[in-house]
Amino acid sequence: MEAKKTNAGLTYGVILGLALIIFTLILYLGGVKWFVSPFAWAGFCIPVVFAVIGGVKQKKANGGYLSFSEALKTVFLVFVIGTLISTLFNYLLFNIIDVPFRQALAQETAVIQEKMMRRFGAPESSIEKSVADTLSGNSYSISKILLSYAFGLILWFLLSLIIAAIVKKSKPEFQN
Repeated sequence: MEAKKTNAGLTYGVILGLALIIFTLILYLGGVKWFVSPFAWAGFCIPVVFAVIGGVKQKKANGGYLSFSEALKTVFLVFVIGTLISTLFNYLLFNIIDVPFRQALAQETAVIQEKMMRRFGAPESSIEKSVADTLSGNSYSISKILLSYAFGLILWFLLSLIIAAIVKKSKPEFQN
């Protein structure tokens, strides 16, 4: 009887997606201020942790060895699946479940953006245009959210390269 081959990338990708949904719900329940707080940036660490765990689990499932290419495939799969689930949830949350929250988030973002631009000495016309663009557009439209996901995958791939290089362990060529 053949042992079932586990796919830690798939498993931990789904777990990551659920963890990111929970994190997003915590931010949502905390209100608009939480979404733009430094605490929200801590959410960047969650995918990295799950990708490392997924890579380590895949290495254990392979008898303690994992090639760089297999490690890269596993780790990147965790990022792809987890962030896709999170992206779809964010689309639903901001476009179907609670549109007024999205609009309040845009207003808070515009306030922060205006303060930052003034601090850097941007011209008044640039500040007004930037704030108007933020308030008039939907940062969570399907096109913008998918574009953000695609660019995010580039970052996740670069992180996957680093994590895979750390997690990999080649089989020795000759056993004693």
